[in-house]
Amino acid sequence: MTATMTNPATRERHEAPAPREAPRLAAVIAEFPSASAVTAAARKLREAGWTNWDVHSPFPIHGIDDVIGIQPTRLPWITLCSGATGIVVALLMQWWMNAIDYPFWISGKPFFGLPAAVPVAFELMILFAAISTLLGMLLLNGLPRWSNPLFNSSLFLRATSDRFLICVSADDPQFDRAALDEVLHSCHATAIDECFASEPSQTRFPAAMKGALAVLVVLAMVPPVLIAQKRSTISREPRFHAIADMDFQPKFKAQRASTIFADGRAMRPQPAGTVARGDLRADAGLYKGLNTHTSGNLALHDAGDQQSAEGDVVVGDIDSKRVQTKLVSRVDAPPADPLDSMSWISTFPVPVTSKTMKRGQERYNIYCSTCHGLAGDGDGLVTRRALELEQGTWVKPTSFHTDNLRAMPVGRIFHSVSNGVRKMPGYADLIPVEDRWAIVLYVRALQQSRHTDVKEIPADLVPQLRDLPRE
Repeated sequence: MTATMTNPATRERHEAPAPREAPRLAAVIAEFPSASAVTAAARKLREAGWTNWDVHSPFPIHGIDDVIGIQPTRLPWITLCSGATGIVVALLMQWWMNAIDYPFWISGKPFFGLPAAVPVAFELMILFAAISTLLGMLLLNGLPRWSNPLFNSSLFLRATSDRFLICVSADDPQFDRAALDEVLHSCHATAIDECFASEPSQTRFPAAMKGALAVLVVLAMVPPVLIAQKRSTISREPRFHAIADMDFQPKFKAQRASTIFADGRAMRPQPAGTVARGDLRADAGLYKGLNTHTSGNLALHDAGDQQSAEGDVVVGDIDSKRVQTKLVSRVDAPPADPLDSMSWISTFPVPVTSKTMKRGQERYNIYCSTCHGLAGDGDGLVTRRALELEQGTWVKPTSFHTDNLRAMPVGRIFHSVSNGVRKMPGYADLIPVEDRWAIVLYVRALQQSRHTDVKEIPADLVPQLRDLPRE
């Protein structure tokens, strides 16, 4: 007899591999032909005492939640508590920053005011609630999961397309395959399939994702490290500009020097004799209220400022002091207003329509009524307040219903609106030309409202007239 020696390693290679463990049943899927059939089966399954199961449908089924017996989720409470936490955190943060850590006195305002803190509190409430809702949904649903046994079933893959399914988990406390098949068949299920648990290799965290997450964590630490390094060191080099945006542009800013032009200025003066496009304003009637034959070089000054005073030019060898004394003493004979000799237009250079009238009324109520009053009597709210103060510096506006203003050409009124008169400033820079003419048109309407014969009023409007007491 010959004895043979066998290497243990060789013996292990020849041994039969251990039998693989049979896959574990995870769920049973039953298919039904319609929404009403799956609803009836769900109702019967719940009556039979099954608890760990769900219904899958390509569209929402009305009332299926009550049939399944789905209980209200805790997610709204998580959202509510997180939103309230955001509000508290925002209020405490602003109170600490503004009233404790860095109080800043601004015009006597309180360091912390609730109305001013509302916007930040609202934003943090939304931020906390949104993040907690997302995380709460993931945690309550046990997500993320790297695999699901239902995805191994070809029947379940059509659940969102054209199938009505009921999935019963094998983890149900009263799971019994024979009893379950009997219930499903009694509900007229058209197909029944089994889902087995995935292999352990499929449920593990993917190794490639572990490496990717590690790389992302390292990369995410780079910006904070660079920021900390820059904040803790001093450098004479220009700061690093990661995103240039519009900070660096090939242009010159205002009041900057330039080597391109001989005078060294980047800002260029307007060339002599040029007019900007759209600013020609050759129509003297539209832009100045003057007839076209009137010279456009006439200086338009305020009539209230034209008066003889010290500093007037002296003619000949007359003693200047003696002449000045005579001029100042003649306060009863003011000089003629140069505006009276100008040729003002008496017709409107813009279309006289109801639309223009309404526009003029709107602009008048905005810019003019505060001093002149809604009816043009010179009793606006600002005027009343100024007269109550009795400071002696206020000049009451003249009523539009006086004879001289009613006889004044519309061009002269337009000039007053544009360039001002006495204490009233000019509105040429605030009100466009067309709107100024609309205001003049409305002023003419106010004047006519006090001096119109009843026969000129349409018959259907006469009953609406009434007498108002005059103050």
